[in-house]
Amino acid sequence: MKWFAETTAWDTKTPNHVYLLDDSKGKMHAYVPAGTSKPFQFSKPIGFDSRGRKFREVPNTWGFELVTKDSTARTITVPGSKGNVYTVSETENGWSCSCSGFKFRGDCKHVKNIK
Repeated sequence: MKWFAETTAWDTKTPNHVYLLDDSKGKMHAYVPAGTSKPFQFSKPIGFDSRGRKFREVPNTWGFELVTKDSTARTITVPGSKGNVYTVSETENGWSCSCSGFKFRGDCKHVKNIK
């Protein structure tokens, strides 16, 4: 997971926040509302659509540590067929993968190979 500051130039006065996203940018775990300096953590990760939006990675200057209630979570590093390395994670909500296929389809061969 990494912190990303949104840099999208909106046509409206929509504020850009800073988000703690998983590797695929498909799930948001926390965010820092624009104009504040305190991260807000969701009780469960929520779906996040990054299509058409721009971001830049930023450091965790808030000293924020994600608090998880799922003690049975597993994270596995899986090599992709073209040399990329992906992170497959099991949580109380099921499996997820950091590959782009999982981001758009909600499933991928990396997860299927783990199950």
